[in-house]
Amino acid sequence: MRAPGRTSRRQALAALGTLSLGSMAGCVDSVQSLGFGGSRVAVEPEDPGDDPDATPGEFYYLLEENGITVDELYHDTEENDLILFYESDAETEAESDNEIGLIYIVYRDGLIDRGSDIDHLYTEVTDRFDGQVEGWGVNTEWAQEDIDGEISRLDVWNAIINTMVYPEGEERFAVDNETDGNLDEDGSAGDAESTTGDGEDDEDSGDGSDSDGGDGGERDETTDE
Repeated sequence: MRAPGRTSRRQALAALGTLSLGSMAGCVDSVQSLGFGGSRVAVEPEDPGDDPDATPGEFYYLLEENGITVDELYHDTEENDLILFYESDAETEAESDNEIGLIYIVYRDGLIDRGSDIDHLYTEVTDRFDGQVEGWGVNTEWAQEDIDGEISRLDVWNAIINTMVYPEGEERFAVDNETDGNLDEDGSAGDAESTTGDGEDDEDSGDGSDSDGGDGGERDETTDE
């Protein structure tokens, strides 16, 4: 388990994740006293195979299949949240954003779109470069609204940005957010090859985008069910 002194960032993210999309900026300092619930169970990777069950273990497996180095993953069974510690390979803010975008896509397509009832994903970044984000979170409601086409990729990305926590005295660098953290114009994983099923590539389109096209509310189909 992580040292108690490292919980404050996740405490902040926990509170931010309960707020409605678009109303979260500037809330971090006021929620440091809040924390996660009780039972925290370590998760091990689990191959989804041909009949995935949208388990936390499958999420772990799919993250590593997509090049994300998982340090530790926990399931808070009381709050029904996932707490992810991952080792960042990024050397720039843009590369860090791409990692975040990819993790979100795997969470959306590998868990939520397959029926998982997990409420939130909270993360902490390890092996950081100076000035890199320390942690961020996702409210499952955003992912479901993204799946249903009710919000755009930009809405989701801006919501994630508003959960980002930085070391004291640091703030987010200016980044070209037109890339939307690895979410391109059709909501796909950009240059990343995201697979969230049996290890095969998306068959809908050669570039990984949804064959229906669509606007920013549409998403790419990375599942291979």
